[in-house]
Amino acid sequence: MNLVRRDGFVAALRNGILWYSTAVQEHGPEAAELLAHRFAHAVDQTIDRVVRRPSSGVVWPHRPGYRFSLVEKPFDGWLIFYRQPDPMTLELVDIIRGERDLPKRVK
Repeated sequence: MNLVRRDGFVAALRNGILWYSTAVQEHGPEAAELLAHRFAHAVDQTIDRVVRRPSSGVVWPHRPGYRFSLVEKPFDGWLIFYRQPDPMTLELVDIIRGERDLPKRVK
């Protein structure tokens, strides 16, 4: 399967990792860095699952053809939006915290 990562997905993922590695340092920088690595690993695991079963995601009613999947626990407050433009391509569109105004954000 051809995996395409939109620029918005890459930027949002980078920002999420950066947030965990710098902003969440109540327990020290080492703990924050470990949390950032765990987040990145959970995202990778989720992407692997979606690649194996693209139809397993929840249909996104605001945009025809789009689906989303929760990132693996304990980061299941994050959603990965994707679409499958053809049977051999999976396009990662965005990764977003679930409490956002999603219909306006996902384009």
